[in-house]
Amino acid sequence: MIKKIKPYLKVKKIDVLIYYMTPDFVTAFPSLDYQIDKQGIDANKTKYSITIDSICIHKSFLFKKLNILKLIDRKGPTIGDCVTIPEYKGKSIYPFVINHIAKEVLKEDNEVFIIVNSDNVSSIRGIEKAGFKLHTRIKAKRFFCFTIM
Repeated sequence: MIKKIKPYLKVKKIDVLIYYMTPDFVTAFPSLDYQIDKQGIDANKTKYSITIDSICIHKSFLFKKLNILKLIDRKGPTIGDCVTIPEYKGKSIYPFVINHIAKEVLKEDNEVFIIVNSDNVSSIRGIEKAGFKLHTRIKAKRFFCFTIM
């Protein structure tokens, strides 16, 4: 029982940047020759992926709701947990996919967010290339289910 609880009892540092996009600044991103597949995982999570020769080269997730946005008094769909395999990095796949997700989301919502660790320079470049604007930086500590800024 204690082994299950122990990871939650550690203080975890949070240092993330939150970017956003609204319909006002959606940008046209050059189309790449990749098929983006969409798969509902559960009521809160949707997976977007690109697969080539049965290898998943990129995946991104869209969350309908994330609690971290409460820290900035916002709520809304949020992109996160994005991964491109090393062989395909630097080919604009990441900005292509998140721009695609944002355009799809903004047909129904006024705002879409994306969260990235503040030290992930390559992801930040991809996010900005896709047309997202910096909203804020969150530096906080999380203990159990409590977040302290």
